Amino acid sequence: MNVPTGCPFHAGGPSSGFKPYYSPELHAALETQRRDEPVFWCEEIGYWVLTRHEDVHAVLHDGVRFSSQNTTRPVTPMHPDALKILQDGGYAPTGSHSSLDGETHRRIRGVTQQVLNLREFIQLEPHIRQLVAQALDRIDGQADVDLLRDFNYELPALVVFKLLGIPDADIPDVKKWAGTRSVIDFSPATYEQQIEGAKNLVAYWQYCRRMVEDRLRQPRDDFTSRILAIRNGDDRVMTLGEATNHTFGVAFAGHETTTNQLTNTFRTLLQHPEQWARLCADPSLGANTVEEGMRFAGAVIGWRRVALQDVTIRGVAIPEGAPIMLSFASANRDEAVFEQPHRFDIARPNARRQLTFGNGVHFCLGAPLARLEMKIVFEEFSRRFPGMRLREPDEARHMHTFVFRAPEALPVELQ
Repeated sequence: MNVPTGCPFHAGGPSSGFKPYYSPELHAALETQRRDEPVFWCEEIGYWVLTRHEDVHAVLHDGVRFSSQNTTRPVTPMHPDALKILQDGGYAPTGSHSSLDGETHRRIRGVTQQVLNLREFIQLEPHIRQLVAQALDRIDGQADVDLLRDFNYELPALVVFKLLGIPDADIPDVKKWAGTRSVIDFSPATYEQQIEGAKNLVAYWQYCRRMVEDRLRQPRDDFTSRILAIRNGDDRVMTLGEATNHTFGVAFAGHETTTNQLTNTFRTLLQHPEQWARLCADPSLGANTVEEGMRFAGAVIGWRRVALQDVTIRGVAIPEGAPIMLSFASANRDEAVFEQPHRFDIARPNARRQLTFGNGVHFCLGAPLARLEMKIVFEEFSRRFPGMRLREPDEARHMHTFVFRAPEALPVELQ
């Protein structure tokens, strides 16, 4: 369906009632869009939305016609009072991995991927297994637990904060500060939320800046020390501001999404008890359970791009400068790629074609670590608590955002 670029409005089309924020009804709505209007303008959020796997995959691989500059742009423009707090606090982000383009992205990624890679992550496996065992011991013997609060919230943070060398005593503060960014960047934020968020971002930024200063004086075996060693005093490799920025970014990206994904996959497994029983009978399915969980109930449901030139996708004209939402939630259930896409199957042979980690040059650097963590968790939980089930009624609530599927709780009965 062709849509005028000057006034993108779909009068009476299937998209006219589309609700982009996560809800249990989202997948049914996206199925309709894939079939009837796979590229459409969503008035509620002001984005063109792409729903088919082929199109989403193509845009992720096209850095010439599409930019990632808006991936972390606040959904609600920042109020001047909040901006002043950020400015006065010295908050000066240089762009996250996900939002950088071209040579700058290649330069930064060339440094950080020397530290964040599968070879390095595999060395963390004994530590991760120890953390998982300790966490399981803490909840063992309890009849009812909130799996999000009592297990999934802390574990990924403990792993990534070990990479960063953050002391255990600082973890609660850093976790709180990092969580602020989700509210500001990925959901409509009130004035009060922006003010509180700005204060937390400043505290978090200053913490990361002090960490960089400390590692310059006293290098350790952690992420910040190692990128500073690669930098070797050369701003052409990475500036000190960029070192602060990417210490800041890793502490955020390395745990929030994994926490949400663990919770989403556990809920889905327990909603499909035959699949949970299958995993318990064969824990070697843990790795594919990770992939199918991300496909079926991905923590990232949409990612953003900007058109750098006029483009036409499936006959729809999208003008230069237009914001685009790549619907991972839809692409991951595209009938053209996944047979019976609404069926949750932990043995699905092509589950790894899911796009929740992105694809192309911006593919998530932490994906190997997240995969390793989640595989270990599913293996160990299935051995320890095969009788685990959802506590009814399961009234899941989620963060109000069109970027993440971020649940607020997961009450379960362990035995």
